[in-house]
Amino acid sequence: LSIRRQRQMCIRDRTLAVELLEQPLQPMPPVSEFPGAGIYALYYSGEHEAYSSFIKLDKRKSKYPIYIGKAAGQSSKQGFRSQSGGQKKLYDRICQHAASIAEVSNLDIKHFRCRFLVLNDAYISLAESVMIRVFRPPWNGMSFGSKVVGKNRMKGKPSLWDSLHPGRGGRPAGSADRAKEAALLIASRVDELKSEISDPTISRMNQRISRFV
Repeated sequence: LSIRRQRQMCIRDRTLAVELLEQPLQPMPPVSEFPGAGIYALYYSGEHEAYSSFIKLDKRKSKYPIYIGKAAGQSSKQGFRSQSGGQKKLYDRICQHAASIAEVSNLDIKHFRCRFLVLNDAYISLAESVMIRVFRPPWNGMSFGSKVVGKNRMKGKPSLWDSLHPGRGGRPAGSADRAKEAALLIASRVDELKSEISDPTISRMNQRISRFV
């Protein structure tokens, strides 16, 4: 890609990220169903001790997402549709997350909110990538959003998320050491959010996006 094209893509994806952050906060799951694919951000304001530094940084203002994700439509590789043929890809994905959270004993779904933005499939992955690189959400990289089905259920190494929050159906619970590892990762993400960003491009994105939150 040319430098001009890269700049155009960067501006567009930053604009989409800002548009997501301008959406109103919604409960989890959202009250009303809606069609389409897109990106979303989850926010936490509860009392779990592993998130004490995160909550202190956020001040319960839903400025820093705890998780950022996407729900791509069937045409994501082609990027031709914005509504995923009437399917509720984005809504269903947020509902799946709400169900996961509701299954565990040490989180309360009432402490979670979300923002979401329906997008053309061509923009979804890039917009999600911008948001993750800027906000470095604690749950991204902890296998919160991974899907485990069939013969792989209850097998393999427990995820960091399920070790810290056991009880999700079909997922093995981890050890106390694994839960501590998850808590340390959360603390390190908060430290990253407090520190200056070394990448100048991401730093500029952060400054511009942060004006809207």
